[in-house]
Amino acid sequence: MTLIFPHIDSIPTMNHTRLVPCLTAALLATVLPSCQLLVPAPAADSGFNPRTTATANSRAAFLQQVWIADSYRGKPVSEQFSSVYIAPVSTRFMAEQSWWQQQTPMRQESLSEDTRAIATRMRQQFMAAIINNRAHKISLARAPGPGVLVIELALVELVPSKAYWNAAATAAGFAVPGAGFLSIAGRGSIAIEGRARDGATNSIIATFKDRRADKTAPVDLGKYTWYHGAEANITDWAAEFAEFLNTPPSHVVKRAKSITLKPW
Repeated sequence: MTLIFPHIDSIPTMNHTRLVPCLTAALLATVLPSCQLLVPAPAADSGFNPRTTATANSRAAFLQQVWIADSYRGKPVSEQFSSVYIAPVSTRFMAEQSWWQQQTPMRQESLSEDTRAIATRMRQQFMAAIINNRAHKISLARAPGPGVLVIELALVELVPSKAYWNAAATAAGFAVPGAGFLSIAGRGSIAIEGRARDGATNSIIATFKDRRADKTAPVDLGKYTWYHGAEANITDWAAEFAEFLNTPPSHVVKRAKSITLKPW
């Protein structure tokens, strides 16, 4: 996986010991009251899913758009399926995004490698989250079949952190090591689309999509790599899906916060 670190030729002469806490306080005072501003709009439909009308589903609060077939609404997943199979994550729609097409052929090749690595990581984390869920109401299946819920995921957007502004900010003298409030303008993003099938009939019983930007942190050392933010969001998705599969219809699965106080 390609990791890009910002190049800082010089650090402006200032008292960084005093500056970083001030910037941290400024971030928390400005951003925390308006966390919703950090939630990106849903990504455009990629074509992976059939066109469906989103349904009101307060239980799946961690996803931006959800459609569930009438006959499967309001029922515990574990009462309808004994296990779940996570299919290999599709990446075929990634090359169609405009950001990708603007890159040089060499960079596109590198992005292809990165995307495959992220897709593999996503599938592994989803499977691990299901295996490690404390409720254990639904197990992990090795293949589709009767009694198996099949989850098919597509990675449809993967924008590295600080893809555009990093060099410009450094040249202008605005890059302060450890000062994460500047990273709001350069957050990366990741988007997925997914569908659920009944393993017995292969019919699509649900579709969903979600898009997330990198978490914002007051001191964010992790933002100095391209995909740290995407990896954190994948971890959240995996845990949220495992929670959804193992809880009753009355349980609401909430979206992870877009701000973290962890600097990694």
